[in-house]
Amino acid sequence: MNAHAVTYPSLQRRLITQRRSRALFLVQNTQQVSTRTLVLTEVTRAIVAATSVAVWCASLLLIAG
Repeated sequence: MNAHAVTYPSLQRRLITQRRSRALFLVQNTQQVSTRTLVLTEVTRAIVAATSVAVWCASLLLIAG
């Protein structure tokens, strides 16, 4: 086998070392989200989820009745 041939174990070792050398969260890539925006987003998601559950229950009642 050629000494420079890429084998699965060598490729795996190379990928593992690349992952370890990279930072998980780079400063320039992270976005700062305000707490107010985050709270409004979560409240909106909760309202949408509750509404969809209510519509689903109403449709089940209509089908059963």
